[in-house]
Amino acid sequence: MDKAQAALNLLADDFFRDEINSLKEGCLQQFQNSRPDDYEVREAAYKKLQAIDEIVAHFESISAQKMIDSKRWKIL
Repeated sequence: MDKAQAALNLLADDFFRDEINSLKEGCLQQFQNSRPDDYEVREAAYKKLQAIDEIVAHFESISAQKMIDSKRWKIL
């Protein structure tokens, strides 16, 4: 199995998707439960949310690489 297929399998895995959603929900809960003056808590939750999204985007780009390569113009 190549990297693209492994990434696609990971993104399609129910456990992985559930855990990613759980992590995102935890960050959103930190936003909602923070006090108005808790800028640091909200900033940390925001950074975690960005990191989670970057990780998922990384695997999405790996899984799409074969399609991108197949559609690339080929100069003979």
